[in-house]
Amino acid sequence: MINIIYRSLLIAVLIITFSGCKKFLEQNPKTEIGSTVFWKTEDDIKGGIAAMYDGIQAIFDNDYTLYGDARTDEIRVGQYGNISYAMNGLSAGITGSDWTNFYITIARANLGIKYIPIVKQEHQTGIAQSAINHYLAQCYTTRALCYFWLIRLWGDVPVWTEPYEDINLSPDKPKTSRNLIVDTLILKDLEMAAGLANPALNSVFEANVGGTYALQMDVAMWKKDYQLAKNAYDKLMALKKYSLEPTATWKNLFIAPASTKESIWSVHWDWTLDGGAEVSTLIGAGNTNSDFEVEDSVWTYWTTTVSDIRGPQTIDFKNTSHDKFLKFYAPNLNASGNQVYPNGAEANILFPIYRWADIVLLRAEAANKLNDPGTALSLLNQVRARAGVTAYRADSLNNQTIMESAILAERKLELYMEAKRWFDLLRTDKVIEVMDPILRRRQIQRSSPATGWGDPRTILWPIHRNVLNANTKLEQNPPY
Repeated sequence: MINIIYRSLLIAVLIITFSGCKKFLEQNPKTEIGSTVFWKTEDDIKGGIAAMYDGIQAIFDNDYTLYGDARTDEIRVGQYGNISYAMNGLSAGITGSDWTNFYITIARANLGIKYIPIVKQEHQTGIAQSAINHYLAQCYTTRALCYFWLIRLWGDVPVWTEPYEDINLSPDKPKTSRNLIVDTLILKDLEMAAGLANPALNSVFEANVGGTYALQMDVAMWKKDYQLAKNAYDKLMALKKYSLEPTATWKNLFIAPASTKESIWSVHWDWTLDGGAEVSTLIGAGNTNSDFEVEDSVWTYWTTTVSDIRGPQTIDFKNTSHDKFLKFYAPNLNASGNQVYPNGAEANILFPIYRWADIVLLRAEAANKLNDPGTALSLLNQVRARAGVTAYRADSLNNQTIMESAILAERKLELYMEAKRWFDLLRTDKVIEVMDPILRRRQIQRSSPATGWGDPRTILWPIHRNVLNANTKLEQNPPY
């Protein structure tokens, strides 16, 4: 029997009702219908694209923090959170272990890739080919993004590159090697997207060409192909669209990303249409305690390094529980000067996927690996200067190891709670090096044996039991 998880792969698309001049990204899906009666007009294409972005919202709604930050040295689990994230105790039923939303989004991208050209060929021939190309580019980039997150979190995973439209066919698929997925799917999709995208269409809430190149650079760094990463950076530079946001308006990156030249790709959110972003209850909502708290080392750094403008705009210094993360909230002070947080049901969190500071620091990391310490130092100091902290001198970062540590430390601060830290540790093979002593300390604090990280295979996430039950060809990631 086909489980509902895999029936989602049969969904043709979620229709969106349009009105006035509202952007289609601001519309909510209303119903589901089959592809044979849907993909007929450009409005149908826009509906399909919007459904795909709705899928990205669903991926990050609650799990953005769980995937990128919860298992790291940035935060600790508070009184109301699940201690398993902080103690490397993931299980096959834990929140975040279900990858269904990734595959729903992939299914929608696959439908777009198949049917968008058919709309022009068979139904509405007057649509400009450049528009068709740009719609396709968004589908390819979105599919690549989903698979990139999947392989980093779960390793080898099943691959779907065609819509699942026939319930008589088995939905069960075995895993494909993560390296094969990177080389033969993700990078190929990004090459295709880059060739199709219209550089003049640059909404930060869409998978624009800048987002394509940024993702390409991220994938190259993951592969440790530093020349490919440099090439992607050069393509971003050639667009002449991006620069670091000025110090005085750094906060705009998280509350008004469309207003800044630093934003490359952010997730659109409007609580009146999408409901409140659930992640707010993990990091700072007005009607509940947060699941997570600021790690002591981060709290100490920002409360003592008064020149760093990021600290008081990232964490709430007045919150004695250390569980309110200001970063994604616009200033909203009461008469006593304390931040007022929205209830979870009314929270807008504009998740950054890529922004220029992220890219600059990745380029610094690549330069360091390419034996170009001068470039690495210059780029690193650009971000530090914007933050208001002292620049590094060349003699203080005089070898690759020290330089890499400085870059990663800067990324930890600059990109704090932006779902980057876990992947930084993974990419640089530092998960156990960094987290083992922290876990030992946490274990001692809880009167448990100081065993540290334990089995290195637990770097990967477990696969949720519902997913395993739905696909008979899947095997659980060991040792779960």
